[in-house]
Amino acid sequence: MATTVETGAEAPKTESAVEEPQSAISSVQSQIDVLTDLSKRLQALRQIPSSLLHSENPSGRNPVIHVEFSTPLLKDTFRKSVEELRTVHATATEEKVQEALRAAAESERRDGTEIKDTREKQSQKRRRSSTPESPRPYLPLQNKTTSPFPPLAACTLPLTLKELPTYIREFNTTHAKKVSLHIYLASGLESRSVIVPVVLRFLIPDVLRAFITLGHEEGVDGPVSETPALMVESLTVFGSREKASAFGARLPLHLPLGMHQKPPYSQSEFIVFQKLSQWVVRVLQSSPRVPVQSFMDMLVAYESLFLEKCSLCQRFLSAEGYLPPVARVRREDGTWEPQHATCVLN
Repeated sequence: MATTVETGAEAPKTESAVEEPQSAISSVQSQIDVLTDLSKRLQALRQIPSSLLHSENPSGRNPVIHVEFSTPLLKDTFRKSVEELRTVHATATEEKVQEALRAAAESERRDGTEIKDTREKQSQKRRRSSTPESPRPYLPLQNKTTSPFPPLAACTLPLTLKELPTYIREFNTTHAKKVSLHIYLASGLESRSVIVPVVLRFLIPDVLRAFITLGHEEGVDGPVSETPALMVESLTVFGSREKASAFGARLPLHLPLGMHQKPPYSQSEFIVFQKLSQWVVRVLQSSPRVPVQSFMDMLVAYESLFLEKCSLCQRFLSAEGYLPPVARVRREDGTWEPQHATCVLN
C-alpha cells in the first residue's frame, strides 16, 4: 500500500513539471506577438509626417506650413494621423505591453552573448551599386607570323646566287618528266653570266609555263655579292604552248609567229593564267621574304590545275568566271589544297 500511495503522489508532480515549460513558452510567444504588433504600428507612424508635409500646391509651397489646412483632404489626413497616434500611445501604455517591454529588457540584460540584430542597421545603410568592371586596355591585334609557304628544313639554308645552278639540277632530277626548271636568258644578250635579277622558266608540260623573277633580299639590282639569299619577287604565268602575237609582243612582222614564245614581261591572253598570276602575286605580298625552295614547292602543286576540284565548294569551275581552282592552300600535313580564289576570299 505504501508503494501505491507514493506512486500516486509523484504523478501530479510530473504533469505540473511538464506544464510549466509549456506555459512559459506560451507566455514568451504572447509577449513577442505584442511587441511585433507594436513595432509594425510604430513603423506606420513614421510615414505620417511625409504625407502631411507633401506639397499639393503647383507653385511648390507647402500647404501645411503656409496654409492652415485649407483643403478637406489635409484636414482628414491630419485627423486620422492624430487618432492613430493616440491609439498607439494608449496601446503602448497598456499593462501587457509594458510587461512585455520589461521582460524583453530583462532578457537582454541577462543575455551575456551580446547577440544583436543588425538587420535594421544594414537596411538603413546606403546601398551602393556594384562597381562596374573597369574597361580593359586596348591591345592591338598582333600580326600573324604564319606563312602560306612551308618552312625550310632544319639543315637547309636560303638559296644564294652561287648555289642556284646546283639547285636547278637537283630540282630537275627530283621531278624528272613532270616539271622542269631552267634559267631564262633573253636572246641577243652578249653576256651569258647570271646576274640579279635572275629569271627562271618553270614548265609543267601541257599545263602552264611560268617566269619567276628572283632578286636579293635587299632588293639590289645588278651584279652584287653572292652571299645574300635569293628571294622571289614576281611571277608571270602563261599557257604551256602560248605563243607571242606580232602585235602583243611587238615582234617584227616578217618573223614566223610559231618561233617565239611570250617573254616574261608580257601577259597571258587567257584569263585562267592571268588570275593565277594575280593570286600568286597576292600571296607573295603577304610573304615577301619567301625562300626559293618553299616557293617552288607550291608551284609543283599546280600540276593538277585542270584535274582537281575545289576543296571548299567541291566544283571544278568557279561560280564566278568559270575558272579552275587557281589557289593553293597549304595543309598542316604539308600538302596543298586546290581552291578557287573566290572561295578563299569569301
